[in-house]
Amino acid sequence: MAAGPQWEAIESIFRETMRCRKCFDQGFAKPASVDVAQPRWIAPGYLNAAVKVLIISLNPGAGNTPEKEQANGPFRQILLDYKDGRKPLQDMFNFQRQYILSWGIPSGRFVRFYMDGMGLNLDEVALANIAWCAAAKNKWSNQMFSQCFQMHTAKLIVAIRPDVIILSGAGTHRYASEIGKLVPTCRVISTIHYAHRKGKDVERKELIQVRKIIASARESHLKQKPQ
Repeated sequence: MAAGPQWEAIESIFRETMRCRKCFDQGFAKPASVDVAQPRWIAPGYLNAAVKVLIISLNPGAGNTPEKEQANGPFRQILLDYKDGRKPLQDMFNFQRQYILSWGIPSGRFVRFYMDGMGLNLDEVALANIAWCAAAKNKWSNQMFSQCFQMHTAKLIVAIRPDVIILSGAGTHRYASEIGKLVPTCRVISTIHYAHRKGKDVERKELIQVRKIIASARESHLKQKPQ
């Protein structure tokens, strides 16, 4: 993982967020089996990508299926090892990159939707959630989302300065205006979640539209580059 002031700022936000227990102390949610905030993948090529794309979902799932519960133990451990300084950020990201490949039902749906469907590269994108913690039985409150966004997610967005933000799923769309104020030059796209149930035709149309916007952003950045 590359060093530098920007990565130092990112890690500071990660560790601050992982120490936070405010929503649980206030009763906004109960902890899931992964009972620590979950920083998400920021690819090694993200900061130097021609167009920096950040995909924002609403929250981490609690992992209630046997397969997901099986993966939760090692994931929780790598998170705690990073939080407590026993493992570097790169180790946590290496674990996550392999984990991401199996996300979704059927396995791999996440990658097929965002990477294949939107024409993105997993090694150049960043991921984030509005709320960083999973909640028991996937039961959250709006207070949890709003508080976590204001305390942590907003700081991360400013620190990594995306050019395009993909708000994935209806629950994230209400943050479009606030995000637009945080990064005024960023293109904010509100679209469906990768695990949607709207059918293949809706998905195809959404993906075509998102690809057009990302292509337009790339074209604009190329024009702005000094010759």
